[in-house]
Amino acid sequence: MTKTIFLACSYSDKETVKQLGAKFDWITKRWFITSDMEQNLFAKWLPNSEVDNILTLNELLLKVQQTVSEQHNDCYWVRAEVVSLTKHNHIYMELSEHTQDGNEVAKIRATLWNYRAEKLLEYFFAITGMIFKPGIKVLLQVIVTFHPRYGLSLDILNIDPNFTLGDVEAKLNQIRKQLQTEEIYTTNKNLAHADEFCKVAVIAPKQAAGLGDFQSQADKLVDLCEFDYYAASFQGQNSVAEIQKVFKIINSKKFDAIVMIRGGGAKADLLQLNEYEIAKAICTAKLPVIVGIGHEKDKTILDEVANLSCHTPSLVISHIVNTIVQNANNAKQNWQILSQLTEKVLNQAKLNNELLYTNIREQAIQCINSQQLDVLMQDIKNSTKNQLNQANNNIKTLMEQILLGDPKMVLNRGYVIVRNTNNQIITSKQNTQQENLLVLEFKDGYVDTEKSLK
Repeated sequence: MTKTIFLACSYSDKETVKQLGAKFDWITKRWFITSDMEQNLFAKWLPNSEVDNILTLNELLLKVQQTVSEQHNDCYWVRAEVVSLTKHNHIYMELSEHTQDGNEVAKIRATLWNYRAEKLLEYFFAITGMIFKPGIKVLLQVIVTFHPRYGLSLDILNIDPNFTLGDVEAKLNQIRKQLQTEEIYTTNKNLAHADEFCKVAVIAPKQAAGLGDFQSQADKLVDLCEFDYYAASFQGQNSVAEIQKVFKIINSKKFDAIVMIRGGGAKADLLQLNEYEIAKAICTAKLPVIVGIGHEKDKTILDEVANLSCHTPSLVISHIVNTIVQNANNAKQNWQILSQLTEKVLNQAKLNNELLYTNIREQAIQCINSQQLDVLMQDIKNSTKNQLNQANNNIKTLMEQILLGDPKMVLNRGYVIVRNTNNQIITSKQNTQQENLLVLEFKDGYVDTEKSLK
């Protein structure tokens, strides 16, 4: 078996060793001979036998480069997660692999050369609807390369978009199964929809694309509904912790509903909301959650578990506005009914009074010449006055009966409204047996109290 012997040949001697039969290695960029050639001819350039095993760093790495080139010259399909990505003419990225516990077990650089990038990334977007960016899991066809200066890396030859789609769906199925196992998957969805909006908690990223549109409409309701805004990231490493923290704060306060909104964006950004911890925070929220994440076609796990999904921030605020308008129309209609009923009572009282007056007048004419005239006139006055007072009292009583149903009137008279922690009104002692905590509503606020009933 012949052995390769590299020559310590300077640039000026290259023509000489070439004429003697030496060959040039394009990978290591050095001249060499084989052990079956006449070595005496090349004695001048043969390496010193005492230092044959001593290599420069470049020589060592060139050997590694040659080994990689010879041993790993095939194409490989590799599963990995895109950790980082930069574009400077070509696309440079960092790939990694993690265990189920989140521990990183492998990391390497990869390059997608410009002449391949446009076609591959356009195809990836067409199939998945996602931008190729950090945070997604991918299946790449690569070759292994090694450079003495830049080290080990992968050259990307192809991308399989179907793998990324399958990974997304697998993650969604896993989240659903876990929530269903814990029997909380439909907990928030089964809460009664908010039928009035006086105070609403809004969760959104800072300067979110849809937040401005939402606020511009919400500001028009300043005298009807109060909106408290809570900032949280909807993508990135801190998104899960920030959203969990905000839900914990909101659950300790009194609101009619919780709104989660985010404007439109890349599908890859949207998929970052498919996290078990975020879905669980919605499932276990004490109030109905309304989501408007910014996509009408694509849904997240949040759309599945929330009390109401409105797709976009604009549709969320439209729902709130429509509910308030509908409640106002109902109140207006009730007032019209009250007015019509009052007018009917007055007209009936007026008719009765006219009939009575006619009867009295006829009797008065018959008795005009009698000594009872003065008494009769006084009776007419008294009877008329009594009829009018009776009609006014009837109207007042009717008005009071109608207004007695107004919760504000009840509270102002010293009564309280008893609710449970799900904001449902408790109307009997029996209904309190399963409640550990009761919420008392006074005319000027709420008081939480532990149940103490015998």
